[in-house]
Amino acid sequence: MKKLSIIVPCFNSEKYIGRCLDSLMNQDFDDFVVLVIDDGSTDRSAAIISDFQQRYPQRIDYFYQKNSGIACARNAGLDQVKTEYFGFLDSDDYVRPQMFSRLLKKAEQTQADLVACGFEWVYEGSRKKNTLTQEGPYAPGKEMMLGLFAVLWNKVYRTEFVRSTGLRFLNGYRYEDASFLYRLVPYVRKVDFLLEPYIFYVQRPGSITHTHNEKVKDMVFVFQDILDFYQKNGFYEDYQRELEYIFIRFFLGNSFLRSVQIKDKEDRQLTMKLSWDMLNEHFPEWKKNPYLHQGGLKNLYYQWVNRRNYMIFGKLFSWIRRG
Repeated sequence: MKKLSIIVPCFNSEKYIGRCLDSLMNQDFDDFVVLVIDDGSTDRSAAIISDFQQRYPQRIDYFYQKNSGIACARNAGLDQVKTEYFGFLDSDDYVRPQMFSRLLKKAEQTQADLVACGFEWVYEGSRKKNTLTQEGPYAPGKEMMLGLFAVLWNKVYRTEFVRSTGLRFLNGYRYEDASFLYRLVPYVRKVDFLLEPYIFYVQRPGSITHTHNEKVKDMVFVFQDILDFYQKNGFYEDYQRELEYIFIRFFLGNSFLRSVQIKDKEDRQLTMKLSWDMLNEHFPEWKKNPYLHQGGLKNLYYQWVNRRNYMIFGKLFSWIRRG
């Protein structure tokens, strides 16, 4: 039996899936299987995947499902895992030949519940230069909550550990990766890192990450679900300040920047209002959060934001982004 499964959800990725699978077939070891979950593609993705499967029948398993969304595809992939470890790769990204052998070796050496590596941002069709990001190091628990880069694809997970938590991906919503990982945090007892960048994280305008529409509002539901999970499972008291700071960073930071780029004015304003109300309803004294007063320009910006200037910041950032 192979040691590692790599789950690759795919939907209409004919332009990218070949490069993705090629990078996996060129790994410097072969003790893994790729689980491609085709989420009802209508382009040539299936034909490209089938060609790879015929060339590498022992290393690629192909599963087709009716279009149900990426969270459902990830859950379908998890259900097919029969190996000691697993990882994810998005169909428009690709990896260096050493990525999964190095991650797997580190996981086995340290008996970590998960191991994360660095990655490179690739701006295709843009003059913007590639940049590198390192995840970690951080300790399990509160440090992990604050230091976690909430994406799935730069990590390898111990299968028995993840299954022991009973966690699944939240179907029907964007930000399913953030939901899964933030709910995973309180269970992690050992985490390790490779600081080298082994994955190319491709930035393209048509991807889910860069599509700014009514689905941006999903973040409100997803973060409500995260909060409910912590309260229901008895983790809230231990992680209250960390959750509060995560809410500040999302609803005034990353997700706020996505909200201001929604083209429809009425929908944009509604999404921004829902975000502001979400933060202030659950954490009315968020301005007193201790992490907010540890310095840095972002924290200074968060401290400046209030109900009166929130929409002004939105208009400013919207103008900058579109300019």
